[in-house]
Amino acid sequence: MKILVTCYLFLVLISCGGDSSNKNQELDSLNNNSIVIGEPKIIEPITDEKIEVLTNNGITLTEIKADNNKNASINLNTKQFKEGNNQLQFSVDGVENYTISYIANNYSLTQFTSLNFEVELLYGNNVFLAFLTDKNNISVKTNKGSVLKNAILGSDVESLFDKSQPHLFYYLPTANGVNPILDFYLVNTSISENGNKVKVTINETEFIINKWAAYQISGLKIPNNTIRIQLLDKNGKLIEGPFNDSGERSFNLIIQSSKSNV
Repeated sequence: MKILVTCYLFLVLISCGGDSSNKNQELDSLNNNSIVIGEPKIIEPITDEKIEVLTNNGITLTEIKADNNKNASINLNTKQFKEGNNQLQFSVDGVENYTISYIANNYSLTQFTSLNFEVELLYGNNVFLAFLTDKNNISVKTNKGSVLKNAILGSDVESLFDKSQPHLFYYLPTANGVNPILDFYLVNTSISENGNKVKVTINETEFIINKWAAYQISGLKIPNNTIRIQLLDKNGKLIEGPFNDSGERSFNLIIQSSKSNV
C-alpha cells in the first residue's frame, strides 16, 4: 500500500534536455566542478524529558516526544538503477508498526508499508531519501534509520549532489490534515542554541528551532496556510545546499465541524 503526497517544487536535480537560461543558472549555482562525494551521517538528537514549546503571533509549536526506536535500521538492498521504473528492495530491523517514507529530490513524498516498492527514476541526478516513520508517522531520527542515495543515470551525467554536506529535507506537514505536524530530516548536521538552526516561517510568522524533533502546530486561524523551512548557520545565514530552503509550501487545515446534541 502506498500513499502519494505531492509537494511544492523547490529544486529538482534532474538533467533534462533543453538549454534555458534558468536551468543553466541553477546548475552553475551548484558548482558541480567542486563536488566531492562522501557518505551521509545522521547526528542523532539528544533525548530529554523537556518538551519544547515555541509561541509567536498566536501560533504554537509543541514538541512531540517520539517512540524509542534506537535500534531501528533500514538498508537498501538494490544496488543498480536504470531509467524508468525501478523495484527498490529494503530490509528493516529493530522496529515494528513502521512506514517507509520516500522523498524524491525533496519534492514528492510517497509512503510505503511494504519492503519492496516501485519508483520512477529519470535521466540525470535522482536524489532520494528513504527513512523510517513510527506508528504516529513521526520520522525515526537515528543514524541507521534512513538511506540517502543519488542515482546518477546517463553516461555523460555528472554528480550534482554532495552527500557529505549539510542537508535539510522537508517532510511534514503534508498538503491536508486535521492536526498538522512539523517534521523534517537533517543529514550531516545537528541544530542547537549555539550552532546551526532551522528557521520555520508559517504564514509570515517566524520561529527558530534549536532542537531536532517533530512539533504539533496549533493556533492556526485560517484553513489555507503556508510554511517554509531553512537551514541556517550559527550566524543566521542560509547554509548553501539544493534543499536547505524548502521554498514556500502550502497546507490546508481541515476543520472538523462539531455536532451539538439536539
